[in-house]
Amino acid sequence: MSPKTQEYKTVKDFMRIVSLFNDFKVEALSITEISKALNMDLSKVSRMLGTLNGEGFFERDPNDGKYRLGAEFFTLGMIYFSNIALRKIIRPHIEQVAKELNLTSNWAILRNCRVIVMDRIQNLNIDLISHRIGLNLPIYSSSLGKVLLAYLPEYEQDRILQSVELKPFTPKTVVDPKLIKENLKLVVQSGCATDEGETHEHLNCIAAPIRNNKGEVIAAINITGETSRILAEQFFEYTDYLKEKALFISRQLGFGAHL
Repeated sequence: MSPKTQEYKTVKDFMRIVSLFNDFKVEALSITEISKALNMDLSKVSRMLGTLNGEGFFERDPNDGKYRLGAEFFTLGMIYFSNIALRKIIRPHIEQVAKELNLTSNWAILRNCRVIVMDRIQNLNIDLISHRIGLNLPIYSSSLGKVLLAYLPEYEQDRILQSVELKPFTPKTVVDPKLIKENLKLVVQSGCATDEGETHEHLNCIAAPIRNNKGEVIAAINITGETSRILAEQFFEYTDYLKEKALFISRQLGFGAHL
């Protein structure tokens, strides 16, 4: 095996190990658990984790010997988060939306079939772990997810829906792929998506697409309100307001400049 091939394989093995922790239910794993999950030589896993532990990418619990993601990943994530150009543009708008409507506002992007919350201004009486910055939202039930899914080619929609577990979060969650796709067509027609207690029983959400200079949907912005604080009829009256805000942001990114 050539040095370049060996180097590539090492990087690939590193990514395979990291991928095991790409789940909020996984806090720590032992060397044996990682070895079995990846069908990787036990001594190799031990050597790699020893090196990564020394560099701060993993941390070893002295009590049970298990490994968890280290602070270096958090540092890199915060650098990425702070430098992303979109955040600098969108942040003032979600601040304005949250202030004017007294509602929570988020925006998110789609990466590897995951809806990632990039920023959030909260006006909720409850703290939602799933809506925290950097965490994932369900793509088929959340308003942000529906928007990001709706504007993809149909074959991409099918691929994503086949790759995720379609499980109900509330009695209102739609898990039938055919019904989900029918709803996605309505999202495109109306220019927005709603989540009427489908992800969290006591929350209503509206989301609208953010486009780049090519007209591609690259992000989505939403508002979230508690059903105990605002009537559904009043909440959904803000749909046009949010769509206009999303269009304004899109124009800042060059959308419509050449029309």
